[in-house]
This record gives sequence, C-alpha cells and structure tokens, in this order.
Amino acid sequence: MKHPQDSAFNALCLSLERSIALAAILSVSALAQTITNSSFEADAFTVSPGYISLNSQITGWTADQPDHAGLNPSGGSTFADNGAIPDGTQVAFIESAGAGTTLSTTISGLTVGTVYQLSFRANASNTQTPHLRASIDGTEMLALTVYSVGGTSPYAYLSFPFTATATSQTLALLNDADGDNTVLVDNFKIKAGASPWAVNAWTGDDDSGIDANFFYTHAYNFGTGANPVINGVPFTGVAGANPSVAGSFSTGFLGNVLNGM
Repeated sequence: MKHPQDSAFNALCLSLERSIALAAILSVSALAQTITNSSFEADAFTVSPGYISLNSQITGWTADQPDHAGLNPSGGSTFADNGAIPDGTQVAFIESAGAGTTLSTTISGLTVGTVYQLSFRANASNTQTPHLRASIDGTEMLALTVYSVGGTSPYAYLSFPFTATATSQTLALLNDADGDNTVLVDNFKIKAGASPWAVNAWTGDDDSGIDANFFYTHAYNFGTGANPVINGVPFTGVAGANPSVAGSFSTGFLGNVLNGM
C-alpha cells in the first residue's frame, strides 16, 4: 500500500526539480550577450546633419570625435543617402577625419574562452570608399574598404569571430580612410559559436583537403568558365568579377578577376 507521505515527498521532489530547472534557465538568460542599442533606434536626433556634437550621445555608444559621428534616418539623409536601412529607421555614421574617427560600445554577458560570432551591416555614403577597422579590446579583427550599395539595395553583411577574454569587452569601429569618406553601420548581432564558413589556403591538389570520398554540395571555380577536376571532384566554372549561381550563392563588390600571379 502506498503511504500518503510518499505522494507528498514526490510532489516536493517535483517542485524542487522545477525550481532547479527554472534557476538553470534564469542563469543561462543572465549570461546572454548584450550590445546596447544595437540598431541605433533608442535616440531621435533632430539637428541636421545628425552629429553627436549637435544632438546628444548615442545611447550605449561613445565617439572620440563627436563632430564626426552620429545618426541618420532613412530618406534623404546627408550621409545615409543610398541602400535600404537594415533594421529600424536609422543608422550610425562615422566620418573619416584626420587620424580617423572611432565609435565604440561594450559587449557584455560574455563567457571567457567561448568563441563568438559578431555580425553587422555596413554601407558607404554614395560613391565614397571609407576604410573600416573593427577591434575587440584593441585587437583588430576586421579591416576592409566599404563600398556604396547604391539605390535601395541591402547593406553589406560583415562578420568576424573572436574568443572572449573577459565577461565584458569593448567593440571599436574606426574609419581611417583618407579624405572625406563616411561609413554607415547598423544591426549588430552576437551569438556563441564559430562561423559555418571556413577559408583555407592551399598551394596544390595534395594539400587542398579535397577528397572524392566526401560529398560536396557546392564546388565552383570562380572567375573563369573552366571546369577543372581536383582529386576526382568536378568543379563548375563561374566567370565574371562577381560570380553567382541562382539559388546557390552570390558575391558582390569584388570588382576584378584575379588572373594569376
């Protein structure tokens, strides 16, 4: 016969299990990575052309030259004059000026030793070519020239991985292009885990890692229509400076074909 106290004990155990599970969920939530005002929607700048110095600080972000960084809304802005704003109705802009302008923020909720993938969207003011450098706690993670997407095209996707060395770290964006060039940034996101993309340099078939024993869903030879076979794996040639295959992949802003060294 089952004793009444057994039921009470089982109910207590179930209650404890639920409490532990809830505590675990809350603990995971507390460690969620945070970038404050990641799409620059927290503020409304009213004084044109949108400089911090003429308006106010951008919530969660700091500029070393407030008269060369700020916010622009979509539709006829001085700097955000092309492309479709990725998230919300406004983006941040960073002008190059002298030694460059830096806009920075804090990424919090990190776990030391964990690899994170940071992604965001970028564009340039029409026909300009800003040079964007992204760093984590002073270590440069990304350096490239940003080009105008034009019209109402989507902003370009940018992404890089980094391994957390502290629970909070500083993300800094520097535009140090020569002359008057402005970069536009928006929609910052971060998640744990490395990128699904892998890039490997190789000098010949032997060290390519390509093996016909594996199944390849995509094998393309960029910049030429030639269809080589490497270690028994056929590659499809896709000519042009910005190769693309409908339904599979597309590229942009590459500009020219590298015809060999």
